[in-house]
Amino acid sequence: MSSKVNIILPKGKRKSINVKLYALSLLLITILLLTGVTIKLSSTTLEVTINKTQAKITYSPEEQPSYMYDDQGEIVEVTEYNGMEIPTVDEVDGGLFEDIDSGVSEYNYEDLGWAESYNVSTPEAFRDDTFNKCIIANNKYGAQCVSLARVFWWSYANRDVSTCGTGMAKGMMNCYETNAGDDFLVFWGSNGIQDGDWLVSDGGNYGHVGMALAPVINGYVTLLGENQGGRACKEGGSATNIINYNVKNVIGYYRPKAYIKPEPTPLVPTCTVKTVSFGDTMSSIMKECLGYVKWGNFMNSYANDWISRTTGKSVFYGWTHGTGYGLLADDEIEYSGK
Repeated sequence: MSSKVNIILPKGKRKSINVKLYALSLLLITILLLTGVTIKLSSTTLEVTINKTQAKITYSPEEQPSYMYDDQGEIVEVTEYNGMEIPTVDEVDGGLFEDIDSGVSEYNYEDLGWAESYNVSTPEAFRDDTFNKCIIANNKYGAQCVSLARVFWWSYANRDVSTCGTGMAKGMMNCYETNAGDDFLVFWGSNGIQDGDWLVSDGGNYGHVGMALAPVINGYVTLLGENQGGRACKEGGSATNIINYNVKNVIGYYRPKAYIKPEPTPLVPTCTVKTVSFGDTMSSIMKECLGYVKWGNFMNSYANDWISRTTGKSVFYGWTHGTGYGLLADDEIEYSGK
């Protein structure tokens, strides 16, 4: 996935050097450096390695809020992590894998005699242990998204992950029984995603894979992954970072059984009428009234059960009908559900 351009520099005495040739060479070097290629210069040869292992990333024209769990286990809106911005991305194409030693795209990582192990006790622990690192995992193409999945499977399940003979991230669902084994649950589509799930996406030539750090909210999920816009790695690809990712191309996902969350125990609502305070959110109201927070369709339905005494419309109506908000400070809202 890389190519080299060799420019032979003329030998001989200084007076015989073609000035125009050097000027053109310097111009070429400048252009190549600006495009992020690798350059090796000797006395006679300029070797230019054009790196084709970087993912093709389609950024969203409009930023969407991203979410993660805080230290108290509450989902909060975030714009950056460890000083790095969390961009909104509609598509990532760059999930390449081929083992350096074996030259194949099948799973044999456990036979290599070495492995990179990371903390997988919780999704947050894995995030913190891998963030901003160039994790290669013996991948010919460097820090690819499959490389990060590879070290997770090894650290969590003590075995390798498979691209099912494709060498591409999107191929990981083709042999889902093998990848899941007894260690993961398999889900299709993007419904029900929670933190710790490994999402496999189509889109482009190679697809993408990464770990969710929160539920899907408004069609986007906070995603930990490699080769999705982080700092460039000398081996190819880019370091682990976090993006706000559109789930439109998600084929399915793997859920580590250790990350399965118990269903919240239903509680009798303790709120029937509430005066909205400045800073209130629907999640904080749900936490106060039900004792837990649940996202997705459950949240939408819950917001639809709260009716404003000022407008006569539900909070959910306010979200979805152009106002941009559903809660008004000092408004009284009444719970109409059961």
